[in-house]
Amino acid sequence: MIVEYKKEYKQDVFAFTENCFRELGKKFEPYGRHYFYNDIETYFDVFFCLVLDDKVVGTVGLKKINDDTAELKALYLLKDLRGQGLGFKLINSVIDKAKEKGYKLIMLDSMSKYKEALKLYEKVGFIKTERYNDNQYADVFMKLVLDDI
Repeated sequence: MIVEYKKEYKQDVFAFTENCFRELGKKFEPYGRHYFYNDIETYFDVFFCLVLDDKVVGTVGLKKINDDTAELKALYLLKDLRGQGLGFKLINSVIDKAKEKGYKLIMLDSMSKYKEALKLYEKVGFIKTERYNDNQYADVFMKLVLDDI
């Protein structure tokens, strides 16, 4: 079930994110560059958790850039659950919420090595665009014009 984030999910989200980062060969730094996980309600305009058997097994968020534009963030799903349409449901839930909030554009940054994620983004309508931020780790930048879908 996809639910909006609540404070009581914080430790579960931390453990889940740490696990996902480990699967990706990355280090989760909640008191460093991933500081925003300490204040999800403030940093994100929208943050959803996919909860199965009372455990967080997926996340996705939107960070407001301006009144018209949001940035897709924190789309993660446990490796064992990929390929079942759950990532598609997560991303569509956040797209629907973005439309409801009046956003006209969703941006995202990623890395070319995350081929599964890039396929998912393209499947829901994201297209490649110019760099829009200074994220030194990202080498792929995409946008979704919400009027087009």
